Amino acid sequence: MSSAELRYPRQTLWADYLRATAGVLLCGAPLLLLDVNRWLAYCLAAGLVLFALFLVRTALRHQTRYVLGPDTLCADGPAGTLVEWGRLDRLKLSYFSTKRDRSDGWMQLSVGSTGGRLLKVDSSLDGFHDIVERAARAADAGGVGLSDATRANLRAMGVSVAGQEELA
Repeated sequence: MSSAELRYPRQTLWADYLRATAGVLLCGAPLLLLDVNRWLAYCLAAGLVLFALFLVRTALRHQTRYVLGPDTLCADGPAGTLVEWGRLDRLKLSYFSTKRDRSDGWMQLSVGSTGGRLLKVDSSLDGFHDIVERAARAADAGGVGLSDATRANLRAMGVSVAGQEELA
């Protein structure tokens, strides 16, 4: 298996930049231009901070490239880290629903290897399915314990690991 370079799609990033900028402007402009009461100012300031953090996170995603190799997953960017598949000791696949009936949402994969920082990627990343498959194989080979929720989410993605039969 050769290495693959993966990035978040530009369209997704620009939409996030637009959302973050709109939030910063909508929360920051009243603070600068209007005389607002103290409690409203606290609420607007909290929103401003949250949208500013979202803007920073989007910029970090924009500058980070992920290299999926046969032995590693490398996040090459300002907050980069390396996950070695042979030393994988943490894997969690979470689903976050945006609707009550759970018909829409996104997945987030958290992986880490011994001595390394946790790496999180979400399903909007190009090649997300390939990363999940590789991580599941590494977890299976290394005997990493997986939660029932992670196993169910892997099954929902069509990725099989040992022990899934127990959930059926």
